[in-house]
Amino acid sequence: MFHSIFSRQVAMYLAILVISLAALSFALTQVIRGYFTDQRVAFLTESSQKIAQEYSIYYQYGVININQVNEQAETAHHYLDASIIILDDELNVFQTSSDLNVTDSTQLDVVSVAALLDGETIVKRGTMNFFPTNRLIVGSPILHESSAVGGVLLISKVDDLEQAINSMYIAVVVCLFAASAMGFVMIFFLSRSITSPLRQMNLAAKQIASGEFNKRLLFRGKDEVSELAHTFNFMADSLEAQENSRREFIANISHDLRSPLTSIRGFIQAIQDGAAPPDKVNHYLDIVLEESDRLSKLARDVVDLSEAEAERMSLNEVVFDINGLIRETAMMFETRIIEKNLTLNLNFAYVSNYVKADRDKIYRVIYNLLDNAQKFTPSGGEITIETTLTGGLVKVVVKDTGVGISEEDQKRVFGRFYKADISRGEDKNGNGLGLAIVREFTRLHGSSVALESGLGQGSSFSFALKSATPDAPAQ
Repeated sequence: MFHSIFSRQVAMYLAILVISLAALSFALTQVIRGYFTDQRVAFLTESSQKIAQEYSIYYQYGVININQVNEQAETAHHYLDASIIILDDELNVFQTSSDLNVTDSTQLDVVSVAALLDGETIVKRGTMNFFPTNRLIVGSPILHESSAVGGVLLISKVDDLEQAINSMYIAVVVCLFAASAMGFVMIFFLSRSITSPLRQMNLAAKQIASGEFNKRLLFRGKDEVSELAHTFNFMADSLEAQENSRREFIANISHDLRSPLTSIRGFIQAIQDGAAPPDKVNHYLDIVLEESDRLSKLARDVVDLSEAEAERMSLNEVVFDINGLIRETAMMFETRIIEKNLTLNLNFAYVSNYVKADRDKIYRVIYNLLDNAQKFTPSGGEITIETTLTGGLVKVVVKDTGVGISEEDQKRVFGRFYKADISRGEDKNGNGLGLAIVREFTRLHGSSVALESGLGQGSSFSFALKSATPDAPAQ
C-alpha cells in the first residue's frame, strides 16, 4: 500500500499523532467525567448529611428546623435538580420533596438502600420506584442515639451531566480532527524535507551510473540528511577523480606504448628493407633492445601497481641488512652519478641495520627514489641516503639538492603516470609510475612515504620499516 519512504513516514507519523491524541482525549474525558461526578456526589452527600442532622435533632428533641431543611432541599433542587426522599426506620417513604407528588407511603427497594440502617452513606447510580430513568442517588442515615432511625435520599438527574460530557466529547473530536489536519500538514512538509534530498540522491546516483560524474547535490544544515548529502558529494568527487585518473591512465599508457613500438617498428623496418647502413645495424638493434626493455619494465610496473592497489600482492618477509641493500642499489647508479658530476652520501646509523621486510620490493622502493633523485638533481648537486633507528623502526631518508616539487604538485606526485610540469623536460624515459609504486609498496609494509620539498629547495622522501635482529627467523 505504501511504496515510498515518504508515504510510510507520513502514515506512521499521522497514526502516532491520531492515536496519541485519541488516548489523551479519552483519558481527559474520563478525568473530567470523574471530577464532575465526584463534585456532584460531594455536594449531594453534604446536603443529605445536613438534612439528616436536622431530622436527628427532631427525633431527639421533637423539634425540627424546617427552614434549614427547606433551604438545603431548595439548594439541591435548584442547582442539581435533585429530589428528596425521607425514609423511616422501616425504609418506608416518610416524606418527599414537592416535585415527586407522592401521597401514599411506598416502600423502596430495600436492597438498594438497606445500608442506611447500618449507618452507612450510600452512593448509587441507577433507577428506583419513582425514577425509571438513570439517576444519581446519594443517601445519609438519620441517627438517634448512635442507631439509624431512617435516611435521607437525594436523587439527582444525570442527563445534564451526560449532555455536558457528550458536548465535551464533540469538542474533543473536533479538536482531534483539527489537530490531525494541522499535524498532517506539518508532517507532510517535514517528511518531504527529509525525503526530498533522498530523491535527489537517487536521481543523482542514476546520472552518475550513466556516466555523468559531475553531478552534485546542494544541501544546507547539519542534520543526518545533510551529512549524507555531503558524503554523497564526496563519493561523487572520488568517482570523478577515479574516472579522470582512468582516462589519464589510458591516455598515458597509450602514449608510453606507442612511442617505443613506433621506434621498434621503424628500426626493424629499416633493417628489413636494407635502408639501414650496415655499420648502423647493430646500433639499431641495441635501440630496439632498449625500447623492448622499456616496454617490459612498463608492463611489469603496471601489473605490480595494480596488484598492490587491489591488495592481491603478498609479501615475502625476510630479515636483511637495509644498509647493504642501499649500497647495492647505489652501485647501480654509479655511472650516471659520475656522468652528472653528482655527490652521493651514505650516512648510516650503524654499520648494519637489520629490518624485516620483502627485500625485492624494498629494493624497488629505494631504486625508484634514487632514480628520481639523480634525474632531477643538476650537475654538481648532492644526493644523501640516511638510515636512523628510532623506537623499533629503521627510518630511511633519500634527499637531494634538486629542482624540488611545488606544493600543488606534491598533492598528485604519487598518482599513476603523473609528471610535474617541471619534470617533463628532465624525465624523458620515465613512465610516471615510480612514486606510485613507492607509495603502494611502503603501504603493503604498514608504512607510508613522507615528502618534504619546495621549488628550488630539493626534495626529501622517507619511510620506516620494522627493525629486526640478524637471527630472527623469516616467515
